[in-house]
Amino acid sequence: MSTEPKQHIVDINAWVERSKHDPQLYFERQATEIVLASIGGSSSFGGKMYLKGGTLMGVVYQSPRQTADIDFTAAFDPSDFLLKELKEDLDEEMKRAAANLGYPDIICQVQSLKKKPRPQGFENKKFPAIEMKIAYAKRGTQTHKRLQQGNCPLVLKIEMSFNEPVECVEIVQLGDKSQIHAYAFAELIAEKLRALLQQVKRDRNRCQDVYDIAFLVRDERFENKEKQDILTRLIEKSRLRDIKPDRESLESPEIRKRAREGWETLKLELPELPGFDGEFEVVVRFYRSLPWPHL
Repeated sequence: MSTEPKQHIVDINAWVERSKHDPQLYFERQATEIVLASIGGSSSFGGKMYLKGGTLMGVVYQSPRQTADIDFTAAFDPSDFLLKELKEDLDEEMKRAAANLGYPDIICQVQSLKKKPRPQGFENKKFPAIEMKIAYAKRGTQTHKRLQQGNCPLVLKIEMSFNEPVECVEIVQLGDKSQIHAYAFAELIAEKLRALLQQVKRDRNRCQDVYDIAFLVRDERFENKEKQDILTRLIEKSRLRDIKPDRESLESPEIRKRAREGWETLKLELPELPGFDGEFEVVVRFYRSLPWPHL
């Protein structure tokens, strides 16, 4: 499988402008654009942080599901020194990005960094993560004062996971002023399928991944190589979590039950929520159509 990054051009300004009817969401997306441009523009970290998850779904694939969380896989060591350097670097980059993007009155600043699942022994965990909150405010407002005090109520939550195996990466050109590295299609689908398969083991519910996968694959026709890439990435991601998927794995009643839980909460993120059963069947059909080896 080639790891040479391909380029994907998107109109992030159109994504921002589609929310103009909702002032709060509009402001949030403007701040998100600044953050993405800042991470992509960082000389130290820009090529080592790969966008994934709901924000990637919205910006690149025009998913209607609205989520303020921004998820990355980080390809660098999660040491205290590097995290401190990341904070300082992003604070400077966000100042430049705001001015460059035409948002000189929007202030963005890293407000907190939290190690997950816990600080003790963090660097020795198999798959540690960092939750970073970036505060944003209009210059000269009361919210700006709270940002300066470190307790701003307007924040974007960024989760960075570490030690994740990533092979399929692309460069997303965000309009004509910035770019960012991101999961390519095969990596994105494989990650979401792995999360569904891992629900039981992690005691989690991943209803959003059912919606996202169905949205991505419903009307698409895939070449054999695309499906092989997805399966190869899925098997590798699963192996590292001690999961051995086969063609029937996704049809486990327990996986289906867990994926259904919380489905109705997606109404908060979608203009119209489809039925769970139809969406899950789209995902199962696609999963079964992957080129599974004959055992």
